[in-house]
Amino acid sequence: MTAWNPWSPEEEALLRKHWGNGEPTKAIAILLPTRSAAAVLKHGYDMGLGPRECRRPSFSPVWEGVKHALADSKKMTSSELAALLKVTPHAVQKQMRLRHGTEVRIGGFDVRAHAPNVIRWALGAGPDAPTPKRKSRKEINRAFSRRMRKDPEYCARQNLRARLRYAEKRGNLIRPDAATVWLKVPPQHHAEPVRPEHYRDTRAVPQVGMMGWTK
Repeated sequence: MTAWNPWSPEEEALLRKHWGNGEPTKAIAILLPTRSAAAVLKHGYDMGLGPRECRRPSFSPVWEGVKHALADSKKMTSSELAALLKVTPHAVQKQMRLRHGTEVRIGGFDVRAHAPNVIRWALGAGPDAPTPKRKSRKEINRAFSRRMRKDPEYCARQNLRARLRYAEKRGNLIRPDAATVWLKVPPQHHAEPVRPEHYRDTRAVPQVGMMGWTK
């Protein structure tokens, strides 16, 4: 006859800790080597711990890919994760909503000047990163000007406009020859046919850039 093996306070405390977290009874029995799954289930009901809400752990290949991508304290946006895993951003965002606060948190933000800030996700259940303060319109314009001053094409366009305004102010610009301007205008397939009086009427000449003006 098998001797009765009473439960110790430590075993009951461990059973009470893992009873309501949704783990299978077999998983709890592994933590109690001297107890079977049936014994764990019976003693839990005898202790009055309530009904079991056992559920099978859900498997998501998207979440497994996210965990691998965010390993080593990496922080990535939903779009970056979607491009890396070759899935849609909606699939990534769904996993983030399900696990936000428990397995994943907001690790930072990508601050955008003219758009909402983009979340960078990080693994862990810690607190979310604080939301950065929105920049003022003056700060946004100042940052844009600093970036554009390093762009040679932007600087060339600005200098061209400045030289044109200065020439207009000094009165150095005159109306160009009508025939010269007409040759520079691209063909219009649905335009009115050109007549001889168009060469003599300078008022019908369209405005062109600085390269079309003559001194």
